[in-house]
Amino acid sequence: MGDLMKERIAKLEKARAEAQEHGGADKVARQHERGKLTARERIRLLVDEGSFFEFGLLGRHHGDKPVQSPADGVVTGYGEVDGRRVAIASYDFTVMGGSMGRVGEEKMARLREMALKWRIPVIWLIDSAGARIGGGGGGAGSHETSPSMFAGAGFLFREQAVMSGVVPQVCAMVGPGAAGTAYIPGLADFVPMVSGTSSMALAGPYLVKAAVGEEISEQDLGGAKIHTKVSGVADLEVESDEACIEKIREYLSFFPSHNQEAPPIKKGNDAPGRREEKLAELIPDNPRRAFDMKKVIKAIVDD
Repeated sequence: MGDLMKERIAKLEKARAEAQEHGGADKVARQHERGKLTARERIRLLVDEGSFFEFGLLGRHHGDKPVQSPADGVVTGYGEVDGRRVAIASYDFTVMGGSMGRVGEEKMARLREMALKWRIPVIWLIDSAGARIGGGGGGAGSHETSPSMFAGAGFLFREQAVMSGVVPQVCAMVGPGAAGTAYIPGLADFVPMVSGTSSMALAGPYLVKAAVGEEISEQDLGGAKIHTKVSGVADLEVESDEACIEKIREYLSFFPSHNQEAPPIKKGNDAPGRREEKLAELIPDNPRRAFDMKKVIKAIVDD
């Protein structure tokens, strides 16, 4: 191997290593101070060890000015959860706030295409400021700021609709999801949120104040309690990133590797002829009286 080839390989390996450092040590430290994991830490918790294959690692911000934006703010690839393949997108808040850039959205389009082609679950780990409109080195006249560039993300809505009922769609809110990334959970099947650190809204508190003069906190505007108890957009509130990822793994355990395969079979401990005497007490004699249906379901189903 010639010296020039060795030099090029060394340069490539250096670029790969730098891309995996997120937005830098300071931003990673701030991420941890907020009680949040990094984009790749979340993936490592989610997938079986050594099974994740990332594509688009060397993608960068598309604009007139050079900007440090490893993977363009979103880590995309596929791996296995309990031996079953899944497609994964983990937005990186340490890189330009995890905003949706042109290159990142091209990676996302490829990921959705793969998920639909292979009929495998797709998982979003959202920690994002939404669409990248200006700033971040884009500047006036930047390709990144052109509305037509972000409009390509409109395919997201169509493709999520096409995937609905074909592949499971999990959208975990492990941080903020504003504007562009706030639409994804509305079209997903399972939406867990992390208490205190996650939120979803079409506009943040600053824009709300500028538009209507109202001061409101991020959590009151679109936190986990709002969306699990009021709007119904989210399905579950958990206390941490780790607990959220564990719930994703549990949710996926009910699905097969492919939508034309039978679901996994788990051996239960309940006897087939089991009788549940508690039902006589849980369901009132008077049909006008209310009762807790969740208790009834828990009594009926296996384990």
